[in-house]
Amino acid sequence: MLLLGHIGLTAFVSSMLYLPILGGVIGVLIPDIIDKGLFVLGYSPCGRFLAHSVFFFPLAGIVAYAITRNKKFAIAVALGALLHLVEDMHDNVPFLFPMKYYTFFDTCEEFKVSFTPYVITTEIIGGLILVSMSAFNSKFVKLRKLIWMKIFRIVG
Repeated sequence: MLLLGHIGLTAFVSSMLYLPILGGVIGVLIPDIIDKGLFVLGYSPCGRFLAHSVFFFPLAGIVAYAITRNKKFAIAVALGALLHLVEDMHDNVPFLFPMKYYTFFDTCEEFKVSFTPYVITTEIIGGLILVSMSAFNSKFVKLRKLIWMKIFRIVG
């Protein structure tokens, strides 16, 4: 998944959960910024390394809370980092690194962007979500409220 997909889907989920969208967006972008940065600098074997592990998202939330002292923002950052892993599941993700070594580390040589149907579809969906959320904000807020009312009615 690329930029629009990550940002659009995470903004939607953050908004549906009444979390700060900016926190979710920061959280969803941090894994790529860290890991791709380390790869470019020659400190990691692959563009998906430390920040693409399940051990990273709680750390991202803790750091966000230490900086902002805002629980909702910290939860949004942690959720964004977790959603990044979920959104990248179609490809190689080192979920349990450093507890487990992954053989695809040995074959990572460069950044490869492949425009598969999955990538194209998620980019289109992410872009449409962002446009819809900004163009129809008041209707989106009403829809979110309606969805939660129905969920609470079903759950009891």
